[in-house]
Amino acid sequence: MIEKIEQTIKKYHLLEKGDRVVVALSGGADSCALLLSLLALGEALCLKIIVAHFNHGLRHLRSDEDEVFCRNMAQKSGLVFVSEKMRQTAIPRGMSPEDYFRRERYRFLDKVAADNGANKIALGHHLEDQVETVLLNFLRGSGLDGLKGMLPMRENRYIRPLMEVSRKEIIAFLKETGSAYREDSSNDSAVFLRNRVRGELIPFLKDKYNPRIEQNLVRMAEIIRRDDDLICGYIHAIMASSHVQKRKNEVSFSAEYFRELHAALGYRLIKALLESLVSAGVGFSSSHIQLLVDLAGGNSSGKAVSLPYGLYALKEYDRIFIRRDRIDPIPDYEYPITIPGTVDLKERRLILSARWATIDELDFKCRQNAYFDADKIKGSLLVRNRRCGDWFEPLGTKGSQKIKKLFIDRKIPRPERDRIALITDQESVIWIENMHLSERIKVSPQTKRMVILEIRSPS
Repeated sequence: MIEKIEQTIKKYHLLEKGDRVVVALSGGADSCALLLSLLALGEALCLKIIVAHFNHGLRHLRSDEDEVFCRNMAQKSGLVFVSEKMRQTAIPRGMSPEDYFRRERYRFLDKVAADNGANKIALGHHLEDQVETVLLNFLRGSGLDGLKGMLPMRENRYIRPLMEVSRKEIIAFLKETGSAYREDSSNDSAVFLRNRVRGELIPFLKDKYNPRIEQNLVRMAEIIRRDDDLICGYIHAIMASSHVQKRKNEVSFSAEYFRELHAALGYRLIKALLESLVSAGVGFSSSHIQLLVDLAGGNSSGKAVSLPYGLYALKEYDRIFIRRDRIDPIPDYEYPITIPGTVDLKERRLILSARWATIDELDFKCRQNAYFDADKIKGSLLVRNRRCGDWFEPLGTKGSQKIKKLFIDRKIPRPERDRIALITDQESVIWIENMHLSERIKVSPQTKRMVILEIRSPS
């Protein structure tokens, strides 16, 4: 069995020389075999092993005895031992006991790793655990993400060295080495769905349909994992592209671009965007994802839908915004501009620098600069966001236009309108960020003095 585990470690690059590893030890056969196998391989890999035991307290005295057993096993090998007893709090509404226990366990393991400077957390899941996971996700109607089962390594942190080892091989190894382990009676309880899959469904499928169902399901999960990796690569590329915009507590994407995507990518993109706004491990149902697909495909600007975990989605013209319920509105901002002088416009993450110049410095190819006729500026300059009644004179025209109408005509989403920076003199708006310069202060052949506005991002 040790050789098979060593092959799995090499195959999936689970461990590197000198890794610090937290081993999750429950006292059961699987976790005991995990610890013993890593101890056997640890010298060659120069591993630093920390043993962590999470006491669920569900079996009262038996649970405490499990903790004592694990402590003794760790101390016998001269290893650091850390334990914690689960807080007896009510399970959150809508969460299954299994899910709640799992989250509490991972929270503890993460803390042990952080406290001990460990970069890996080893878990004792084996081949049959993978089979059960795939079947459970199948019963729940999962997509590829669920049918690929558990990963050999997740987040470059959680590793499963026993993934390709059967329960039968584990028990044989423990007997051969004379190693004791604890039996957990809760593994036989019909209260938990996983136990019913293990004790009823899998034996039924093996007996009535295919005696090799376990091996076949594991192979299927490997095939699906490869396909899923390919799709995930496309999704990561899309999320890093200009089609998706990210801000604190918000993501948005172009509905027009979304409609051009293959449905497989579209649905997965929405799933990934939703998950990017919530804590790890939180999932969304297909009905929630369908709500956003329908929103992107519809024609109603301003329509909103509610989502779980304090999220909601809103369509504004061609963009779909996904946000948390509580997002601080953009406050009014206003800064005076001195010439020469510099303004740190933190609300837009921009640095604005204004200086006097001559007409010889005019260079329309430089997109980071804006040029004003200094003699046409009325009074002092301000940089600010919009105010009610703002107007300007569009370049190339003789009339005036309300800023509000410009934003509507340009289909600027409402949330974006308060972010956009404007420069005003004492008469009107003379510059609109990334859009317009006023006809009134444009540079002409008659211009004698200029003001150059240089716009850059903070370094």
